[in-house]
Amino acid sequence: MRASLRTRITPALAALALLAVPLAGMPAAEAAVVKPLDIVKIHFDPPGTDKAHNTGYNQEYIQVKNVGKTTLNLTGYKVRDDGPQVFTFPKNYKLAAGKTVTIRSGKGTNSATTLYWGKASYIWNNTGDTARTFNAAGKLLESCKYPRGGSTKTC
Repeated sequence: MRASLRTRITPALAALALLAVPLAGMPAAEAAVVKPLDIVKIHFDPPGTDKAHNTGYNQEYIQVKNVGKTTLNLTGYKVRDDGPQVFTFPKNYKLAAGKTVTIRSGKGTNSATTLYWGKASYIWNNTGDTARTFNAAGKLLESCKYPRGGSTKTC
């Protein structure tokens, strides 16, 4: 009976070993990447006093990076704070692999490297807040919380 049990287990173990070989060859950094978009930095409290004008709003920003190996079409992806503030990436906005985009709180003209939230107010609370990114299906990709104090959070 032991011999028959051994003959059934050995092929199963061999099959599992074959499946494990591709995973073992994968670099650790690649295996760890499960989200395509990474929050890099939040600049939430620029120097000086907060002034209620577009120049001041645009001193505030969040940076996100495509950490994948292919260009991402970010149509429908979102960035949110703890409150009701939601930024939706423009239709057909593409971010190349390894590239970072800065999203400024105020108004301006979008470019390949800088997008504008379009608000006439500050987004990120100086007293602490949480930035979240979501894919087009609404799945949470990442969350980055910062406390009161300081001016920039590297996530």
